[in-house]
Amino acid sequence: MAHLLRPRKGWENERLAAFLLSRFSFLAHPASFADDLGSDFFCTIFQLDNESGQESLSPRTSFAIQIKSTADAFGVDNKIDYLERLELPFMIGVVKQSPPEMAVYSAGLLLLLFSEHGKPERLWLVPHDSAAYSPDAYCEVAAPKALRLACPLITTFRTGDGRSDLDTKVATLLAVCSRTFANIATRPRDEHIYDVDGSGRFVIMAGPGSVKVFRDNFLQRLGEVFYNLEWILTVQPQAFRVEEFRVFESVFLQLCAQYDNGLPLYVSGPYSSLKARVDALSA
Repeated sequence: MAHLLRPRKGWENERLAAFLLSRFSFLAHPASFADDLGSDFFCTIFQLDNESGQESLSPRTSFAIQIKSTADAFGVDNKIDYLERLELPFMIGVVKQSPPEMAVYSAGLLLLLFSEHGKPERLWLVPHDSAAYSPDAYCEVAAPKALRLACPLITTFRTGDGRSDLDTKVATLLAVCSRTFANIATRPRDEHIYDVDGSGRFVIMAGPGSVKVFRDNFLQRLGEVFYNLEWILTVQPQAFRVEEFRVFESVFLQLCAQYDNGLPLYVSGPYSSLKARVDALSA
């Protein structure tokens, strides 16, 4: 009985992707024809260490990746729930056999898409070359409840990459993963602040979730400020500036006037501790 070529080619591309990914990451391969999870591989990037003259591999960060044979747009309507819940950076790997290589594209702004537009009924992921990509146009509304997410090229891994080339490309991939994880971390706190491209440009979303927690989140950050300023005063006293403390103190005192029952201990405690030490410096 003859075998169809298309499944065979897909299998070959998956094997090539596994080889390229294994050069810089540990792999888990959960997908099968009977149970398509939405990711072909879960990858944990490793770092090559050399301790006492013996090389070892240390895990760094992780991502999920789906392997494709072309850089064409593709629908993920049946994976929308999966992608919305996924707490890993999601990548697309487009494999070519001649020359043997895999271009990796980032779907890192899926989080922003879900926050800005809600859960769509139809969704396409669209690989984009870097030159053709703009974060300002990261998402196209194709129809009501139908969205197209632009996924920019990160880097291309080739079988002939030497260790130096590979390290440079992995560093680029790590930077994208770190940015995506920072965006993911905002979701449980309803802090919807998204770094869109690593250049310092952010998109801030507000809504029924964040409106419940933004005040507490701000007070927690203010408490963190006073903790860190006291740490600087203790460990790096030459770097401590009373003028900087006074700026944050003025914010604290103005907020105190707005809260009849006082501010939470996680901000008033660090402030009081640092205030006492600053007053002692002036005595």
